[in-house]
Amino acid sequence: MNINSNRLKQLRAERNWSQEQLSEMCGVNLRTIQRIETRGTASLETAKALAAVFEVSVDELTSSDSAPVKNAVLQSVWGSLQNFDDFSGRSTRYEFWWFFVLFVLVLGLVEFIHPVLMSMVAIVLLLPFLAVSTRRLRDAGQSPWWQLMMLVPFGILIVMYYWAMPRPEQPPATERSSGQ
Repeated sequence: MNINSNRLKQLRAERNWSQEQLSEMCGVNLRTIQRIETRGTASLETAKALAAVFEVSVDELTSSDSAPVKNAVLQSVWGSLQNFDDFSGRSTRYEFWWFFVLFVLVLGLVEFIHPVLMSMVAIVLLLPFLAVSTRRLRDAGQSPWWQLMMLVPFGILIVMYYWAMPRPEQPPATERSSGQ
């Protein structure tokens, strides 16, 4: 889930809290708070905990008043490139497929220019692609290990099917905790 990191920093500064104090108050690891303020990604549970501590809605933490929607595609692709080393989060279908389209277009264009250059660009884009693909599979409720199917002939079709899957519905919190 994308969190407006500027809004989070603003709320924390208004209360004169350090990152350590915020992590203690909402019961979230300090490293998670640092990651949210740097990258702007958090789980739904973390977003709910932050919203409760700041006494605001989750929508207020996730909305971005400063960025217009018209640049959403570029922001999505740029966010995927910036999070090239984040294999633990989640990526929406929207974010993944725009990155995938860019990936294919850039490789096609660069191959048209020179095949050796295409190999170098493919190597550079491989890590961000694997990261966003891992996050997309996790968001779809699948194991990231399905990416190994891309090494098998026609295995990419199976992986593409999983990439296209919607996020599974989460049961309400009362149903999850009542099974004790």
